[in-house]
Amino acid sequence: MDDRYVRQKFIGHKSQEKLSKASVIVIGAGGLGSPVLTYLAAAGIGHLALVDSDTVELSNLNRQFLHNTSDIGKPKSDSAREKLCSLNNKIEINVYQEHLTEQNAKNILSGYDIVLGAVDSFKTRYVINKTCASLQIPYIDGGVNGFSGCVIFSDPPHTPCLNCIFPESKEKKKVTGVIGTTAGVIGTIQANIALLLLLGHPNPIENKLLLYDGLRMNIDHIEFKKNNNCPVCRSIN
Repeated sequence: MDDRYVRQKFIGHKSQEKLSKASVIVIGAGGLGSPVLTYLAAAGIGHLALVDSDTVELSNLNRQFLHNTSDIGKPKSDSAREKLCSLNNKIEINVYQEHLTEQNAKNILSGYDIVLGAVDSFKTRYVINKTCASLQIPYIDGGVNGFSGCVIFSDPPHTPCLNCIFPESKEKKKVTGVIGTTAGVIGTIQANIALLLLLGHPNPIENKLLLYDGLRMNIDHIEFKKNNNCPVCRSIN
């Protein structure tokens, strides 16, 4: 085993090989994407991709630690890839400097083992959810607001999809802001779930919504069931 992963040798050589052969894509290189991408790259995910069309702004820096002051004005995809390549030059890192839409989502997401959503737009979440459901790719979504956050695992027909618990509506859902530590906790949980799945461990949030309360330091699990009338996953068998 590469000395880089010596502290991971407890998982075994074959498990490390699984990670090196894994292909994971992360949508968003911001507050959630920073911990997700960092820990997946550090763990040795062999084929890592990120999607982000934004540029780095000063207001990002309270939580998006893949970027720094000198990166302001740069595409986040370029800034993130630079840091990730510096962290682990033994893995392949691909970037898509574009906004994920219904038109391009299938082409971008096809072929990956797991998709992780690290976005602050519910519109984009629903696009990811629909596309992953149709392609039958496991989807780990994270969301943050203030000191609170949540993580959802979607993999129909084995589990309900994101739309089952948060049905799509025309009403705009607002995020008031976020403290950096909240994004760090939720993104780290997302990365951990991805690693558990790739290594063949049981999924602790299957059929559950994980809720994190940073003010009280509580983590709760709420069980939820498939909505038989869900327009996204009802016909997936």
